[in-house]
Amino acid sequence: MNLFRQILIVLFISMSFNSFSQSDKKIDKLFEEAKSNYIAKNNNKSIDICNKILKDAPDYLKAHLLLADIYKDQDSVKLEIEHLIRAEELSSDTLINFRLGEAYYKTGNYSEALQYYNKYSKSKLIPEKRQFLLVSKIASCEFAINSIKNPVAFNPTNLGDEINSTADEYWPTPSLDGKRLIFTRLIKDTNKPSQEDFYEAEKDSENWTDAKALNEINTADNEGAQSLSADSKILFFTACNRPDGFGSCDIYFSRFVNGRWTNPQNAGSPLNTAAWEAQPSFSSDNKYLYFSSNRQGGIGKKDIWRAEFLGFSETGKPKWKEPENLGKVINTKEDEISPFIHANNRNFYFSSNGHIGMGGLDLFTAEIDESGKVTNLRNMGYPINTNKDELGLTINSVGETAYFSSARDAGKGLDIFSFNLDRGLRPTPVSYIKAKITDKNTQQPVEASIDLADLSNKNSKDRIETADENGEIMLCLPLSHNYSFTVSEPGYLFYSQSILLKDAKTLVDPLILDIKLSPIEVGAKMDLYNIYFETDSFRILSASEPELERLTVFLQNNPNLKVEIQGHTDNTGTPEKNQVLSENRAKSVVDYLVEKGINSSRLQFKGYGASIPVASNETEAGRKLNRRTTIKISSN
Repeated sequence: MNLFRQILIVLFISMSFNSFSQSDKKIDKLFEEAKSNYIAKNNNKSIDICNKILKDAPDYLKAHLLLADIYKDQDSVKLEIEHLIRAEELSSDTLINFRLGEAYYKTGNYSEALQYYNKYSKSKLIPEKRQFLLVSKIASCEFAINSIKNPVAFNPTNLGDEINSTADEYWPTPSLDGKRLIFTRLIKDTNKPSQEDFYEAEKDSENWTDAKALNEINTADNEGAQSLSADSKILFFTACNRPDGFGSCDIYFSRFVNGRWTNPQNAGSPLNTAAWEAQPSFSSDNKYLYFSSNRQGGIGKKDIWRAEFLGFSETGKPKWKEPENLGKVINTKEDEISPFIHANNRNFYFSSNGHIGMGGLDLFTAEIDESGKVTNLRNMGYPINTNKDELGLTINSVGETAYFSSARDAGKGLDIFSFNLDRGLRPTPVSYIKAKITDKNTQQPVEASIDLADLSNKNSKDRIETADENGEIMLCLPLSHNYSFTVSEPGYLFYSQSILLKDAKTLVDPLILDIKLSPIEVGAKMDLYNIYFETDSFRILSASEPELERLTVFLQNNPNLKVEIQGHTDNTGTPEKNQVLSENRAKSVVDYLVEKGINSSRLQFKGYGASIPVASNETEAGRKLNRRTTIKISSN
């Protein structure tokens, strides 16, 4: 009897083993089918099979891991986490901890992510490449947790129905004077492909006017990701897959001439290559174009580069130096996109998923000097940055208001918002000079040459520009510098203005000038404000060199002119002292000109002290205007 019972038990165990073995084979076969569907991108079928497996065998590890992979691909992070947690319970594979860290990090659950990253860090089998990533992710979690505890100021405002519509609006670009906003609008139509076009709105006191399409630039193709020059005369933008393109996406340009935008053209090589070049940002001094590209020679997937702009050729094409990579301080092995150089040409902003941050693409700020050296890079903080992608921003010249696009209003798609920047993130503000140049006698516009010299930087080159067909020009003036501003045109006396901003720390009112150039004729005068002397002395300071050089060239170009060099002072001090000082200063200018080769017979000098003021001596601004050197034509 006992023997018979033993035989039955053996038979039962044998039958049970065979049954389980058959069951395991069936499940394995189903899993192979699920895996094949996943490889074939038939995810729904693969999910159905995995769920069927788990209904019969809830502890089947491979099904949980495959579902986690599928839900990761579908960005269904909650379901991905659900299956990873179950997999962690069933397996000793420490990589699951890393994957849980990644999933929680993506959702913005930084404390949970940090817990799993730290748990994974105890593993002894971490590949070298992942060790660096793990350190970065742990640092990002710690940064994010601290940032949420110490948020920056952020209170975004929708710009309203004048700009935002039922379509998507993005990439806002304010003009230097803040009176215009150019942006991209994506118009979707079920009957034809989506269309990206440029729109423009103007500010009427405090409100924006209804946006209008820039039909002179818009085409049947897509246009987007634009940058406007400081004088609003050049628009650089991104366009893709055009017949004249070098690569998938290139940078194009249009110029505002005679009251309208020219037909867009490819900005050419070496700016554009067979790679992807996009998202331009043009410096306010028209010197550098910053952009993002995946071209050869970079550090990561998409890097930020800059190309020096050398002006336009005789055929109207932009000329460029070979672009330079901004280097490893900004660029990582991942993506750096959406560069924005503020009008002060120093504060720089961009988007990156390679630096320590909140997850996805974060916004960063840095400083760039004239040589391209990058310093003071930092994340812009929470809640400007979140676990979602922040794709870029622009900032007005005042440095207080940032513009960006977001889908934060449910059901409205991408809209354009603005917010006041936290003081710690604000760039140094800039001012600007806006001038209209006309003939003093005829009142007709003069397309004169403009020379803006930075007197605070001996190594900087003068900026040479030309007024437009209306005699108008606008130039950006970063603070902390002194400038000389000169307007010249053959047949006219030149105009000179000093702009002293070296000690300015806060916003300075723009200079709005109505400049009337005097034709060269006997009796005509020009006041020069960029000839500087030591206090109570007639010793000429080195900062006067650019102005004196221009005066020398003027006299060389008009060899028949005879002039009187006049010295003028304010009313500080006694009349006798001012008379002597003004005369000695005028003589110093004559001595300089003679040393430069101007025949002394063409030159006279005279001091007038404070007897001919051009402004009130009651204010420092007025006294500054009265301290001047005047050139009077005595013979032609």
